[in-house]
Amino acid sequence: MSPRLSLVSLLLVASLSAQETQDPNLLNALKNAGQQGNVPNQAGDALPKAPGAAFQPDAVPTRQEETEADRLDREIRARKAKERGPLRFAADLFEVRQRGTGATEGGISEDYVLGTGDRLALSAFGSASFELPLQVDGRGDVVIPKVGLVKVGGLTLGKARGAVQGLVSRNFSATTVDLTVTKLREVRVFVLGEVYKSGSYLVPSLSSLVNVLGLAGGPTPSGSFRQIRVMRGGRLLHTLDLYPLRAEGLGNMNFSLQNGDTLFVPLVANQVLLEGAFQRVVAAAAALPPKDGVFEQDSEQEALRNRIRQEEARLEYSRSGQNSTKTLALTPDALRQEQEAGPLSPEERTETELRIRMLKDKLKSLAERKRGDQRLSPEEALNGHSDNAGQPSWLRTWQAEGKAPQMQFEMLPGETAAAALRFAGGFALQAFSESLNLRRLDAKGAMDAQDLPLASLDRTPLQRGDILSALPRRDHQERVVEVRGWTRVPGLFARTEGLKVGDLLGRDSQVLPDTYLGRGEITRTLADGSTHFLSFDVARALKGDPGHNVSLENRDRVELYRVDDLRLPKHLTVLGAVTRPGTFAWHEGMRAADLLFRAGVPLREADRFIAELAHARDGKPSEVRRLDLTRLLSTEQGSPVDLKDEALNPLLEPFDQLSIYARPDYRAHRTVKLSGQVVRPGSYVFDTEHPHLRDLLARAGGLTPNAMPQAGIFLRAFAQQDPEKMRAALESGLEAQDPTAQGVNSILERLSETKRQPTTGLLQKNPLLHKLETGSLNRLVVNLPAVLAGDREVDVELQDGDEIIIPRKTDAAYVVGETASPFAVYKVKNGMTVKEILVLAGGTTRNADTWNIRLLKADGRIQDSWVSWRKVEPGDTVLVPQRIRRDTTWQENLTALTPLAILINTLRN
Repeated sequence: MSPRLSLVSLLLVASLSAQETQDPNLLNALKNAGQQGNVPNQAGDALPKAPGAAFQPDAVPTRQEETEADRLDREIRARKAKERGPLRFAADLFEVRQRGTGATEGGISEDYVLGTGDRLALSAFGSASFELPLQVDGRGDVVIPKVGLVKVGGLTLGKARGAVQGLVSRNFSATTVDLTVTKLREVRVFVLGEVYKSGSYLVPSLSSLVNVLGLAGGPTPSGSFRQIRVMRGGRLLHTLDLYPLRAEGLGNMNFSLQNGDTLFVPLVANQVLLEGAFQRVVAAAAALPPKDGVFEQDSEQEALRNRIRQEEARLEYSRSGQNSTKTLALTPDALRQEQEAGPLSPEERTETELRIRMLKDKLKSLAERKRGDQRLSPEEALNGHSDNAGQPSWLRTWQAEGKAPQMQFEMLPGETAAAALRFAGGFALQAFSESLNLRRLDAKGAMDAQDLPLASLDRTPLQRGDILSALPRRDHQERVVEVRGWTRVPGLFARTEGLKVGDLLGRDSQVLPDTYLGRGEITRTLADGSTHFLSFDVARALKGDPGHNVSLENRDRVELYRVDDLRLPKHLTVLGAVTRPGTFAWHEGMRAADLLFRAGVPLREADRFIAELAHARDGKPSEVRRLDLTRLLSTEQGSPVDLKDEALNPLLEPFDQLSIYARPDYRAHRTVKLSGQVVRPGSYVFDTEHPHLRDLLARAGGLTPNAMPQAGIFLRAFAQQDPEKMRAALESGLEAQDPTAQGVNSILERLSETKRQPTTGLLQKNPLLHKLETGSLNRLVVNLPAVLAGDREVDVELQDGDEIIIPRKTDAAYVVGETASPFAVYKVKNGMTVKEILVLAGGTTRNADTWNIRLLKADGRIQDSWVSWRKVEPGDTVLVPQRIRRDTTWQENLTALTPLAILINTLRN
């Protein structure tokens, strides 16, 4: 007998022996069953082994099932993201696709009809006490071990409890049973019609119809929300209307579904548009979800914040992969592009970081204006003050751009404008609530408009295509004054007759200790909309001076200022190689060590010995003082808080600038990459101050027997990416380009434009040339055989980032361009000339520029005079350009084509 069976048996025997029973034989039988291991640990062990009758633990979804559900979620979200047009009322019920559970927690009503697969819990207490899990088998029965079998299939939960009570009572006197449903059976139903993903779904039998619809994504824009049909056996069983649920919380019934039931969503028949100041319409307009990752906000700040999130997500994805939480900001399309593109290169990361910094600087400049800043925006300066100040965003957009918030509603036949108003939540606060405007197409296709007073709304049925508008009103404030600025309680206050500004400010203790008492301002708006300006002395108004204690009128705006508003903001600047360079607030008593501490710690490349502090002198050159950083830097052992020596740790003045310098050409490691036909290819770190190419080749073990040194490729980034230059290029709107690689792609396209597609006539690009990548790397022509021979005059001193490629020996040369064979490889015979190899390529085409044929030697040199009779050696390339499209000079072409040798000389193997 297994330990688990023994434990269950002992618990059951202990619970039964604690009670008095009229049938000792039955108790002994239960005891014996426990000793023999016949008491099942699951009720299904005692059931007949009919198909589907065994009681099984809850199935755990496999990884494949979870992936399939996720895939379905993505498909539905993608379809919804592509939809445009007004939002539909009740569509938000299906924004999140619910994956329901069959667990019930015992919350099943008494009229639930039991069926095959339902899992139950039986609790008995009284003369005998025990608890058992049960499952309804394929015949509709449940088996109570050593008690009997009772049919519950087809009975309601209440009647099934009575049937079980009768069976148990025949064996145990004075015993009461309770029967609850622990897990509903699952049934397969069909969701068809106008839904996002029609098909069959496995759901708990007592499922909410809304949840079942949600599995299929809900109705599409052409599907009905109000006439959803539940079909069984080809007949209509129930019609679901989602509007009462969404509008009033009514109608979300748990429907007892059976295998084969169908939920059918028909086409929407009567759809109308509500626009304007309806409560639910404007609420939806104010909380539109993002579509395709772009937040639909009318704020430039929000657009900038979203762009910063996207750029930071790209950067974080490149660093940490898809596991980072920041990558959630990437849209599915953007994430797919990042996955295809791979990690960002160091140059791309630098450029992205600079772009993020620029965007944050721009966001900072667009921040909300500080209190007391009365400047007008350019639009206000041109058009006057906005009439929409203080209005909600939907109303500002409507009045500024003419775009009213809209929402579509589905109306049943005979439903009136009053029902539409009820579904829309009534009027918004800013609405003109005396009437609505109805626009309707007449029989001739003309749009007819009519005003609907509130009394006529319930007598006006709506038709398909109707547009019902609630117009906004402009409120006019009376008998109020506004206090704003640096006050204790800014806001609107009631104006009593004879109220004076000093009385108002003194009565409500509006004046703060640092409020500027020399001046206050009153902006008075007259009845005709014109404004009048008054200034007063706050201190004298508080004392009741008649010349300054001005009487207030309706809609006056009183503004107070802060003493600090009259002070120029004072700041300090830290530049250079520290972790937090930037601008810092100046405070009286700050010293150089204090500012240095706030700027963080010096970077690895920083000079930790000397810094400079510059004092500003009005209209004169700055006073520069050299600082000893060894005395001012804070370390883990301590900070120079007690250093008050003015020579070592001077007091700071407003607008001082502290500069931390870096060591020249600092690199943690300087490396050069060596690949190709060397004994030990790889990346080599400099071990001397001035390493040379010959020394590097010696460290790599020399060349292999298959090496071709005369075709060696030496790559050096002539145009290193300077972050400051990149920042300047980004700010000026110009892309940072490598001037030594200009036009490469264009030239390669012209070289490969030798064939046309037979049906369309489009030029076909040679795929090999088209895949050539260009960038900031350029070839340095080096006489490698002379370097290997020990000639110090031609040896090259290496730099960080250099790359040397030693190709394999080859006996072939290449012909590229306007020949019968536009890209061909030929074995070179001793003494072969350019003219002879062109004959092998089939000769030049009619479009060939035969006067400008060039010979690109294997070592990178280009020969352009008397080319036809020049000798061709292994690794050389003959370039035959076109006659047409002479839009660039050959000097530019030759400069740009230099990297072509990289491709040609590394094609072999």
